Amino acid sequence: MRTYPIDEYDLNELKVLNAKQWMINALKMNPSYVCWGNHEDHMTNKGQWDSPIEIENVDSLWDLDELNELVNFYFQIIRDSVNCTECDNSGLNKETKQISDDWYDFDRTGKRWCNDITQDEVDALWEHHRLRCDFKEKPTANEVNTWSRGKCLGHDAINESICVETRAKRLGVYGLCPACNGGGYVFTAPEAHLELQMWFLHPRKGCSRGVLLKNINENEMPKVIEYLKEAANRNADRFAKLQ
Repeated sequence: MRTYPIDEYDLNELKVLNAKQWMINALKMNPSYVCWGNHEDHMTNKGQWDSPIEIENVDSLWDLDELNELVNFYFQIIRDSVNCTECDNSGLNKETKQISDDWYDFDRTGKRWCNDITQDEVDALWEHHRLRCDFKEKPTANEVNTWSRGKCLGHDAINESICVETRAKRLGVYGLCPACNGGGYVFTAPEAHLELQMWFLHPRKGCSRGVLLKNINENEMPKVIEYLKEAANRNADRFAKLQ
């Protein structure tokens, strides 16, 4: 978890994570945009300077200089876990997962239905403000199915989840995986820990990389904050002469 302000969904997640208050307080310092990380988007992994790396503790932080410019960061709360084997990380019960698997039917069983949704599923999409970029008024199921068949990328993952839930509820089988309670994973640690995701530039090499600090203790927060403040001052000094 790495967002702030915290809504009701976040509060429930924090309860599940068993996060301490000082960790939650760290989230308040996050920038407004924190949607990248070591293992997201198109991060390389070739072992060169532009490859993401992980460091285990605060003592492993290196000095900032003109070849290591820290330009962005966010704190995140993590509780170690493994994928749930009962639901294959889907978080769904057996019947609902089957409906989800049939959506694209990658196993080619003849049950594919992503281009054959029903009117109640269209209604659900419309109520969730989907399809509105392509239709001015709520369309019929036939119109949506014709539209999706004619596009390389029709329905996205959000549409899929809405349609799967609607169909499963109509059939009376909707439910979450009882083993993981819908999370898709099983915790292997008793409580959460705090991580710091950073983004470094190397101007001379003309590249950048993510650096993930994996473990921060509460008594180490002042040192971490000073480190981030040093980076902020270095960035601000470059533009200080602008009027």
